[in-house]
Amino acid sequence: IISQPLQKGEKKDEDRDKEGEAAEVTGSSGYLKAKQYMEEENYDKIISECTKEIESGGRYTAEALLLRATFYLLIGNATAAQPDLDRVINMHDANVKLRANALIKRGSMYMQQQQPMLSTQDFNMAAEIDTRNPDVYHHRGQLKILLDQVDEAVGDFDECILLRPDSALAQAQKCFALYRQAYTGNNPSQVQTAMDGFEDVIRRFPKCAEGYALYAQALTDQQQFGKADEMYDKCIELEPDNATTYVHKGLLQLQWKQDLDLGLELISKAIEIDNKCDFAYETMGTIEVQRGNLDKAIEMFNKAINLAKSEMEMAHLYSLCDAAY
Repeated sequence: IISQPLQKGEKKDEDRDKEGEAAEVTGSSGYLKAKQYMEEENYDKIISECTKEIESGGRYTAEALLLRATFYLLIGNATAAQPDLDRVINMHDANVKLRANALIKRGSMYMQQQQPMLSTQDFNMAAEIDTRNPDVYHHRGQLKILLDQVDEAVGDFDECILLRPDSALAQAQKCFALYRQAYTGNNPSQVQTAMDGFEDVIRRFPKCAEGYALYAQALTDQQQFGKADEMYDKCIELEPDNATTYVHKGLLQLQWKQDLDLGLELISKAIEIDNKCDFAYETMGTIEVQRGNLDKAIEMFNKAINLAKSEMEMAHLYSLCDAAY
């Protein structure tokens, strides 16, 4: 749940930062039509309109490449997205925010593909060309958490917060980084400080679903299951279409109450909401193995394999599937 820079839902920070896009949205170019379809939530036509802009060599070619790449990433087609991002990054006369945004997206893509060196290079380059872009530090901080480089992660989140004090996500993720550091270091006083920090974040940013979700993970670690469940309920209230939250809440029922039926019901709800949620299929497959339903487990693992975003993830899923035979 920490690293979802390219998922549907709440607009991400870099998208609110105008993405370095054309200042005026006027005319009838493919890109501007795509922008109009965005506003109308008519997403099926966006890639084709961006392609028209790109193939015609229109005024908004760079913007169209970035938007098309973004939608390729949203549908899980990183292979198609990367050439578009590469082109924008190599357009040295393009708006610097466009290039930085493309670097952030490519770095996030590499992060999902578990290529941390390439991801780090892209985030560092984005920081060099657009030093006061808070999104660079936000996403690089997320990567540092995944690499267990907590001190550096906190430094990046601090820089993001300095540049954008109202960034609820950065505040919540900084708390989570500090919590993980304290928890793995077995430091009870720092754990409590981090937990107090979460309370402060959800008080100051009551509409930030990820604040509740990260707090719920920390509460689960501390075996405060009832309060963790309340936090997931708050997440669902704020983002009812976020499938991942239902999976986490389902896992909590298993750990807390050993309630397989309720856990599976919640994970099934996640799949109903988003039939491309690989996390839900993997989790359900694992539960079905425990229940002895091996055919069902294999079916779930195969669905997750078809949605895998990296070779490492695919290898992990194949190993789970093979073990179920």
